[in-house]
Formats: sequence, structure tokens, C-alpha cells
Amino acid sequence: VDLRRSPTFAPMAAGAKSQYAHMANLAVDFVRRRPNLFELAKMQPAYGVGSRFARARWEERGAADSFWTVTRMKPRPSGRSGTAWGFLTWKGSKKDGLVKIPSAQTPGIWKVLQSAGDGIQGGPTLEMPSVATDSSGEDTEEKA
Repeated sequence: VDLRRSPTFAPMAAGAKSQYAHMANLAVDFVRRRPNLFELAKMQPAYGVGSRFARARWEERGAADSFWTVTRMKPRPSGRSGTAWGFLTWKGSKKDGLVKIPSAQTPGIWKVLQSAGDGIQGGPTLEMPSVATDSSGEDTEEKA
């Protein structure tokens, strides 16, 4: 019996590549080497609201203290695109008005400068009140 003439026979070499070709595209959906603003923002607290993002080349071009402070995010269900709004601080001076952030979906040009949770300080340290036992054997709280 010659298997090559069988209608169900498929050569392994040709079938193996095409069989798993779709999985290469699935991996791209989960990991991207050059993330865009939305992919960076979804890794931040509150989806990046309150975080500072800068274009990667601004520092090289003499605008080191320039960044976007994100105030609102409206991502699409995929989390890879959408619309972002924020305030621009250009060379240390804050520009007027809330603006839609341009080129937010362009991969590889964004970096996170400060996360929204970085500037938050903890509250006071709380201690449990001490409990003393009176002569009757009942627990009573000491009043300070």
C-alpha cells in the first residue's frame, strides 16, 4: 500500500508549519516588544490615570522635562487601542486645556515616567489598643 497516494495522507513537513502557523499570531496578541500607550497604561494602577508618559525621543531632543499626565482613558475591549486624554507639560511648563493625546496607538514611542501610585504616601501607623484585666477578671480597655 502506497500511503502517498492515499487521499488522507498529508506530508508531515508541509502540515507541521501550517498546523501551528496561527499560534504565532496568538503570541503577538499577548506580548509585544514595543508597546503603545494603552499597553503601558494597562500595567499601571487605575489603567494609567494620573501617570506620566513621555515620548521616548523627547529626552534625546532636548525636552527632558516634557510629558503627558493622563487624566482619562477610554480603551477598546482589546486593551490595545482607544482614546486617551491628558495635560501636556512641555519643557517644565504646563499647557492649558485637556487634550486628546496624539499618537497614543503608535507602538514603541512611549515610556512611563511616573506611575499613578508612586507619589502616594501611606497613612499613619495604627496600633491596637492595649487591653488590661481588672480585679473582677473582665477585660477593660485602658484610656490614654
